[in-house]
Amino acid sequence: MNLRALVPAFLVSAVVGAGERERSRLAELRANWGREIARKRNLEVISRYHASAAAGRRTVDERTWQDLGLDDLFGKLDRTVSMPGRQVLYHQLRTYEEGDGPLAERARQQAVFKDEPELREKLQLLFSRLDGPRSEWLASSLLVPIPTAPRFAPLLYLCSFLSLAGLVGMIFVHWLFLPLLPLLLVNVAITATYGQRVTPSFSGFAQIVTMLGVGERLAAMANPRALPQLEALKEKMPALRRLQRRLGWLVMDRAALPDLAESLLGYLNMLFLFDIVVYLRSIAALRQHQPALLELFEAIGALDSAIAVASYLQGAAVVTRPGLVAGRHLEFSGLYHPLIAAPVSNALQLTGRSALIAGPNMAGKTAFIRSVGINVILAQTLGFAHAEHARLPRATVRSAIRREDDLNSGQSYFFAEIRQILEFTQAEEAGGLNLFLIDEIFRGTNTVERVAASAAVLHHLGRHHLVLATTHDVELQDLLADAFDMYHFSDRVADGTYSFDYRIHPGPARSRNAIKLLEISGYPAAIIREAEALAARASRG
Repeated sequence: MNLRALVPAFLVSAVVGAGERERSRLAELRANWGREIARKRNLEVISRYHASAAAGRRTVDERTWQDLGLDDLFGKLDRTVSMPGRQVLYHQLRTYEEGDGPLAERARQQAVFKDEPELREKLQLLFSRLDGPRSEWLASSLLVPIPTAPRFAPLLYLCSFLSLAGLVGMIFVHWLFLPLLPLLLVNVAITATYGQRVTPSFSGFAQIVTMLGVGERLAAMANPRALPQLEALKEKMPALRRLQRRLGWLVMDRAALPDLAESLLGYLNMLFLFDIVVYLRSIAALRQHQPALLELFEAIGALDSAIAVASYLQGAAVVTRPGLVAGRHLEFSGLYHPLIAAPVSNALQLTGRSALIAGPNMAGKTAFIRSVGINVILAQTLGFAHAEHARLPRATVRSAIRREDDLNSGQSYFFAEIRQILEFTQAEEAGGLNLFLIDEIFRGTNTVERVAASAAVLHHLGRHHLVLATTHDVELQDLLADAFDMYHFSDRVADGTYSFDYRIHPGPARSRNAIKLLEISGYPAAIIREAEALAARASRG
């Protein structure tokens, strides 16, 4: 076989294969622009970066995140092409920005990527190299201290050297195959033991190499739109290039290689410990440059996240850049829930007062307070809201919506709710403006005490904060009239049908229709007559 002819043919095949993959990927990117992307998302992996980067920041707490269905919202927003982009987007959605500067810059970048498809596609093709199976370890490798080399590192160097020397020696002394075979088996065992123990660092280390290649390409790009991430990379790249040289042959961008070539390199690493040796020799340099590598990760993630949000906004029905205000002011029109297929928009204005929202089940009360919470969070994290117009408070959103019995601790529904609302009073005392979203407060206890306790707690919370509370207890409307504006959702029962308009209306709710619903649902006439009589007696006191 002519090896001289084989090597150029292999390289030509690699280049042609890479070109075909790039054209296919580009067509996919163009087809997905402005559309939701269905993919499996490992939120445990995606949240790793946020778990570390959120320290000391004001963030969306886990209960509120689950109450508002923000995992599902993240899925709609996630049009990223890299794991760093996915992790940074998750972190951004979950972290409140304290000033206008970061939000204004995100909005500017989103507009840039909407208007310049050539730029965003060029960036996405680069970022997609960081979306392989190993990429999930990248953040973990950069956010934890890089371990020092083990004491037995010289033995690993020796095993790698002897196996390579034996392979070369076989050309001249064929019987060297006999001692080489057990040595190669030892190397496989080392890969399966020590290599597995350092997998979290080692897998991320392999992706660091690819990330450095992406960073170098980014730093070399023209930057007429003054993207700050590219400017920062231009300053960091001299130091990172020194790390590239230290890493040696691993600087090869394996993500760009054909599958066959990548598999071949994997076997060579297993037999000759190439990756482990280079890793051990590079630990000191990696520790030295870890902060700069993390900045590179964050720059790539921020750009990919901005492109993803730009794609989402391209396909959104109505969005606005809301004004953020200090104090208890909430004003919006045309605001809607982004996770409802055919949402009904609503308007509301509160200044210095909270809102008590009454109405029957299924009329839209809970969906409404969720839509407010989601958009107040989006306004302070990604800089937009699903509304025609909005002026929203700089407030931490805290919710009590999806409450249930805690069977593991033996807590009843009502006691679990008491503990949750107690956390609200403690958050209220800690300072800072909160927007409390409470659905059917204290619904787990008797009517008399529920109304009394609800009025006392809501008065306390509403003294310095914004509260949106839903209720079936019309008695609360009179008790809270001094501090709360009254709103209601209504229904319509006529001709044997039950319907809603899902719109919030000013003023207290006075109508009751539970017994009417029993009637149209086919309950026996005797039950209906007795229920009406009992209700009339209760109304007379």
